Amino acid sequence: MKSIRLLAAVAIITVMWACTKEKQTPEIVNAVTSDCHTSTDVLAAKEINTDSVVASWVGNDQLQVRHYNMMLDCGGANIVTTVEISEDVVTVVEHVGEQGMTDCICLYDNSFLIDNLPKHHFTLVIKVESLISGHPEQSTVYVHDFNTNNNKE
Repeated sequence: MKSIRLLAAVAIITVMWACTKEKQTPEIVNAVTSDCHTSTDVLAAKEINTDSVVASWVGNDQLQVRHYNMMLDCGGANIVTTVEISEDVVTVVEHVGEQGMTDCICLYDNSFLIDNLPKHHFTLVIKVESLISGHPEQSTVYVHDFNTNNNKE
């Protein structure tokens, strides 16, 4: 009788562990923001639009995301990158802080890995959130469908 109870307890713990393991939420790892690699005045910056995002698989279950040439105020970027999931949409938000505070625009690169992705088809959405006069404003810069089952876009 004791061995049946012990076996049942082990089975329950195993099932709970497996369910918890499958419900892992995506997380950002190895986030790195470059130093300013080009600067210009505000008027010249309006003529530049070189912002781009590249996402590619690393191994079987991580996406490497590189966001190149983000136009931000000079003076150093401290980009905080967060991720959340809702249904089959993984949303990454790059929080770039207060903008419009200087007369200079710099180009920055932000790169990171996304770990613990869903084990099925999902849509990756990347947004940039800026503070303009203390109010958050978000813009979507990237939307793409992925499937971790076969790592095909």
